[in-house]
Amino acid sequence: MTKIETINEIGHLDSSGFGRPWPRHGLQLLYWFSCEFVVFDNNGNLLVRYKPETKAFGFHPFTNRLECGSICYRLLPKENLPYYEVGNLNYPGASQLPKYVRKNYKKHHAQSNMDRIIISVHENCVLEKVYVTQHEDMRTFDRQNTYRISRGLVKQICQLELQVLLSQAGYMPASNMMVCRDVDYNCSPAPLTMITEKKSTTSEDYVIDMSDGSDEPQSNAFLHISDRKFKQKPRRTCCVIL
Repeated sequence: MTKIETINEIGHLDSSGFGRPWPRHGLQLLYWFSCEFVVFDNNGNLLVRYKPETKAFGFHPFTNRLECGSICYRLLPKENLPYYEVGNLNYPGASQLPKYVRKNYKKHHAQSNMDRIIISVHENCVLEKVYVTQHEDMRTFDRQNTYRISRGLVKQICQLELQVLLSQAGYMPASNMMVCRDVDYNCSPAPLTMITEKKSTTSEDYVIDMSDGSDEPQSNAFLHISDRKFKQKPRRTCCVIL
């Protein structure tokens, strides 16, 4: 099988193209996974907070089957540990995922549900490997766009706010936003026996000063709403990606 590339930092995540463009949800899924589903112990091991075999958050077994076309291959290396996948927003239990992961899902739009995380985990909750991938078609995953996620990247992601990750990974450039809210997500521990959905808290609003047909340069279009008075322009109160 083709050697799977490991993503070690945000810049590599950006260049991989995983989870974008809108309305894909892979980056939001990876953020949730890094900040809410796993935790580092004092020895640097990565532990799952919820056993995937309980099917919480839509986790279910991944069959690393042999795919045969012009050649035969398995998506992932053969292991003695079971694989589990998550990210199918139409799967039972996926409604437990946070709203920021699910909000762009549209049943008629295949790209809004194409990203997955696949993990292998020991019985003592120690995570062995983490992979991200995307569907190539309704049945198979794209082996050319399958990557292993390092523990270092998980730690980097956990130190960021969601909007910062999306920006650094190339998902949401400011020019594509009319309104965006800063959301405070963090990595506070959660009990293994509980399934909770984080409540986001909003802080400051930002608004794009859309062109009104004048020749005014747009380089300073991303403004804090308190820094400028808008005359005869309605204040937008939702987040829209163009």
